[in-house]
Amino acid sequence: MTGGKRTSGPDRVEVAAGRTVTIEVTTDAPDELHVHGYDRKADVTAGQPAAVTFTADIPGVFEVELHHSGAALTELRVTA
Repeated sequence: MTGGKRTSGPDRVEVAAGRTVTIEVTTDAPDELHVHGYDRKADVTAGQPAAVTFTADIPGVFEVELHHSGAALTELRVTA
């Protein structure tokens, strides 16, 4: 993320239920990485990678965003 806009990465990530997922982001401003539905969060320091790792065990489509700015990063689609 640079200037509040995604500069790389997929629009959607698709995984089968039960898989381990790691979502990593680097931004130019401090924020909080947030995976909706799983309520996974990580503090983001400007210029430093931040990541969340979890087991994708809830089927559905979930927004992944920078919480404070509201910038969308991707969608996580978990299939049963």
